[in-house]
Amino acid sequence: MSENARYRLLQGGYWMLFCAGYGYVTVYLLDWGYAAAQIGAVTAVFGLLAALGQPVLGKIADRGGRWGWKPLLLLLAGLCLAAAAALLLCPAALKWLFYGLFLLLISSMMPLINAASFYYAGRGVAVDFGTARGIGSLSYAVLSLILGQAAARLGTCCIPAAGVLVGALVLCTALRMPYSAAPAAPQAETAKAAAKGGFVRRYPAFCVMLAAGVLMLSFHNITSTYLVQMLEAVGGDSSSLGVAMALAAVLELPVMFGFSRIIRRWRADTLLAVAGCAYALKAAVYLAAGSVAAIIAAQLLQTFSFALYAAASVYYAEATMAPCDKVTGQACISCTITVGAVLGNLLGGWVLDLAGLRPMLYMAFGLAAAGAALAILAAAGRRRAR
Repeated sequence: MSENARYRLLQGGYWMLFCAGYGYVTVYLLDWGYAAAQIGAVTAVFGLLAALGQPVLGKIADRGGRWGWKPLLLLLAGLCLAAAAALLLCPAALKWLFYGLFLLLISSMMPLINAASFYYAGRGVAVDFGTARGIGSLSYAVLSLILGQAAARLGTCCIPAAGVLVGALVLCTALRMPYSAAPAAPQAETAKAAAKGGFVRRYPAFCVMLAAGVLMLSFHNITSTYLVQMLEAVGGDSSSLGVAMALAAVLELPVMFGFSRIIRRWRADTLLAVAGCAYALKAAVYLAAGSVAAIIAAQLLQTFSFALYAAASVYYAEATMAPCDKVTGQACISCTITVGAVLGNLLGGWVLDLAGLRPMLYMAFGLAAAGAALAILAAAGRRRAR
């Protein structure tokens, strides 16, 4: 099996693991007697821990030596498998703890899996990140359908069982991926980077783009989590929710599978600015929508919003970071996904409960518009710096 094929299998396994964890956290913990507020607290607390830990793991991996991306990935995948297995055995009172650890470990693996693509590319091995990420999205959708049916028929114990199986797949795939322990970054290179000041001073445009990503993904998570309420307000139901979600998932695939060609023609920061504008347009359509058809039509923008952001952000970090900061950059990009999920879900739920759906949509529009403005500013700033 080629490195490209192994990397596709790694991405497919990882996003199935993500599905088993994040996609079914509410289903699993509700079944074990946890309240919605408790579930929200678990996802928020462990999500924030992941956001704090990802840059630390990135710095460790950037030093090379014994703890490059592969050794760290193997450690995290093994712990993740153990956390899923513990969920099958532990009492109900501890389910929240082990599920939270399961989520924390899944999030922590993301920058390492993204960094693996560029590790091989830097050594002359052709690895197509876009196609691999598309297989990840497709794998997520397939496992989501299977787990939904299995949980209804067999009970929610099949969720951590799937975590064990898919965690083993990720671990075995990573074990078989070629890797040589890279030496630590040369002292001259590290000193040169340090002489330019702290991270924010070295990469000002990148930090602005990170802020833009958090705002975009906060909007993304608000409108994904509370999409059913948006549809019900215009006469929709769970069946229209299924149509809207399936359409969004399918529309991600063309960009993912074709991204290797897209990135040859367009700079990653330009594509991120386009993604920001697509999110702002999507927010405006949601605000104006007066029917189920209009909301479903807004899902067409998934192609140019989330799909573009998910792929372009990884290439943007690779293009922006100095060699001694490559994995740290990927970790920061992963943080935007984690922080956006936490912030979006908390803000959206709070405004929805206190003020209602319409104010929540206005707030979501404000987040998307601000994210688009910052993404354009960051893209322009990087061009000036170059």
